[in-house]
Amino acid sequence: MEADLGITLALAAIAFLGSFVYGVTGFGSGIIAIPLASIFLEMRFVLAVFALVDCVNAVRVTLSRPRAVVREEVVRLVPACIVGVAIGALLILALPAWTLMLALGIFVLAYALYSLLVSRALPVIGMNWAWPAGLSGGIASAMFGAGGPPYAIYLSMRPHGKEETRATMAVTSLVSIFTRVVAFTLTGMLSSGAVWTTALAVIPASLVALWLADRVHGVLSREAVIRAIRILLCVAGATLVIRAAGSA
Repeated sequence: MEADLGITLALAAIAFLGSFVYGVTGFGSGIIAIPLASIFLEMRFVLAVFALVDCVNAVRVTLSRPRAVVREEVVRLVPACIVGVAIGALLILALPAWTLMLALGIFVLAYALYSLLVSRALPVIGMNWAWPAGLSGGIASAMFGAGGPPYAIYLSMRPHGKEETRATMAVTSLVSIFTRVVAFTLTGMLSSGAVWTTALAVIPASLVALWLADRVHGVLSREAVIRAIRILLCVAGATLVIRAAGSA
């Protein structure tokens, strides 16, 4: 499958938008980019292209603030994420994907709406909640390509600054995305030269978006970033519910 110039420019614009959101909040690129890009191209092609784009994004954000990564969180989130990816791969074979997608979407949407509508501050939760957050994020990543919401919910309720939150989410995203790239390689989804040329064509737009997001992120307060994350979670939850309803 080849993307002509017009479609490539559209994909570049979509990659810019998704990468900007990712750069500001630490997640959400796929939630925005995959549905929009699927308007122009077949889903498998889109997933393969944006797996490569997202991998570059995650490496860029992680390397931009390596000291901001909270290692105590990572050593819990990452192993749980890897286990979750394995469980998700098994669940794909055992259960209808739309049922789990619907459950995750309702949970994420309910949390996001509650956190936006309730005026008092949400409680700070303990670090042991990293295990279920990582596990559910890994399952969601394997099954739906949307592992970010569980990580975002957990880290937004931890006592970290905005830089630590974004950098730690980027590391967990990198693990999820890298696992997905390995899976796509094994299944042949990355064997097409068109996938690589299209990804290389849109990655510059993503890098520009990340550069701009760094500037915007720098002037935002932690409260503004957390609010942006919760609004994006509303979008993510609604998207998962809609996708589940369409797949039922």
